[in-house]
Amino acid sequence: MPFTTAFASLFTVLLTCSGICRADATSFLKQSETEMNHHAVLFEFEKLLNVKHRNVTDGRLGRLVELLTPMFHALPKNWRGAVGTGAASYALHRLFVQEHGWFVKGLQASNGTWAESKPTDAFGGRAGEHSRGLLADRLASQGFDLQELALFAVAIENAIHGEAASALHSIYKQLGYSEETILSKNEATLVIDTYMASYILGVSPTQMTQQQLLTMIEEQHPTWNETRQFLRDVEQDVLAQRAAVFPFTEVVLVAEEAAARYGKWQSSECMEMKAQLMRMQDNAGSGRVRLANFYQGALHGDKWQFSETVEYLRQLGALDETSPSDVRVIIPNYINSPSNCLASSSFYAVCCINECDDLLQQLENKIGGPSASPDQIVSAVSNLPPSSATPGNWKVEERLMWRLSEVADYHGSGQVPLHGRLFAQWMHHVYPQECAYPHLSGTTQPRRPEEFEEETDQDATATEEEMLRLIQEGHQHRSNTTAFDELDACSSMWVMEEELVVPEASSAGGAPIAKRTHMSRFAMHCVAVIGAVASLTLALAAALAPARASWANEVDWQAA
Repeated sequence: MPFTTAFASLFTVLLTCSGICRADATSFLKQSETEMNHHAVLFEFEKLLNVKHRNVTDGRLGRLVELLTPMFHALPKNWRGAVGTGAASYALHRLFVQEHGWFVKGLQASNGTWAESKPTDAFGGRAGEHSRGLLADRLASQGFDLQELALFAVAIENAIHGEAASALHSIYKQLGYSEETILSKNEATLVIDTYMASYILGVSPTQMTQQQLLTMIEEQHPTWNETRQFLRDVEQDVLAQRAAVFPFTEVVLVAEEAAARYGKWQSSECMEMKAQLMRMQDNAGSGRVRLANFYQGALHGDKWQFSETVEYLRQLGALDETSPSDVRVIIPNYINSPSNCLASSSFYAVCCINECDDLLQQLENKIGGPSASPDQIVSAVSNLPPSSATPGNWKVEERLMWRLSEVADYHGSGQVPLHGRLFAQWMHHVYPQECAYPHLSGTTQPRRPEEFEEETDQDATATEEEMLRLIQEGHQHRSNTTAFDELDACSSMWVMEEELVVPEASSAGGAPIAKRTHMSRFAMHCVAVIGAVASLTLALAAALAPARASWANEVDWQAA
């Protein structure tokens, strides 16, 4: 589906959902209006898709609603029972990471906090800044209900799929095929392999020939043969027992499904990396590896990943510098950092799937609200799978139960917000090998290696001499720190400073944000919003008509 149609679908859906310029009404009328809006949303969304995609979209929408439901119910709501823009970005970010391993550009914490993040930024410079700002203002005042949040996710997926179709169109053109060409099985396989090589390398198929792409992927991607088998499995699942000839539409379906599944499939490489780091720990279960051991893995263990410079690791938030003479790499912070991502698309990068998000989702499902008492949390956590640091029978340690009570006292309500820095810090101490340590906002700046090098004029990869020097220094200053000291709840790594995903929300039982009463002011913006969306849609239609021919201009996943 072309990006233009996907974005137009999104705007139509949002305007239908918004209830713009409507007067206040009784609770009964509001409920009826909401139900009618949901029917209208589905109708408009389906109408803007062609018939052959309708069932697929219905299934995807239902799947996304199901995936989002536990998180949505657990997030703080506004007066409308909807989540605000920051919470929406947070939810969509977690959804795409967990479902696909996609770190969608624009769906990250802004300046280290989610409060300033806007979901519309997922479309980047493809939409005018002024028009996106007006739409973001509408969303800030109304928020997203569950259905709208899922529809927004579908719109993002549709736009991403449109990019895959554009890439395949470029490959077809290079090979002398048209979209009407029916390919044999071998021809289709070669096209899909070329697309995947382009996808993994982050290189536009218009920049290199098919042979150049396939040669480069074999040289730079050691598991390419396994990846090709993964593609054959996807072909089998998508096409089943269909005839051994492939029209363009079916090749597109395979490519879209391969991109959607690739993140989860390649997460096995992330788990292998984690296992390697766990074997390097001096103190089993600490979730930390001495820097000297880390670099030894690169020099003597043939682990090319473990070669980032100290400064780059610091910017990634992957260092524990509690003891400056005995610096350590924090395993989950390193695994989930941008240094381990593939620049696969102008919309997103494929990164390691965050194990902690799955644990948090299980907690959200058990607790069903934005906050809970320490006893409720301990009871729920005790029923989760144990950390890889504590296999077998386990329970939450008393010192960590005391810390959780301290967080509840900090909020003055006897409740602990689930979506805040302090709870994330507590989860890191309970699951030191799965949950990243949450540094204070503004103290780190995670970036891709090439971004770091461009913006700092420093290398992201350490030289062999540099690694050898740090290994030697590490051995000279090696401490006798015990496992308890290394990750003690009383250590300087425990910082009693909170940062909430929804800072306006009360932690007392998840009280909703205060209802906005100046609806007339919002009504004054209605015409401006409608005009902005209309003009934006027309501008996108004009600007993106030749999108298939201009895919080369979107080769960098960080492109605006």
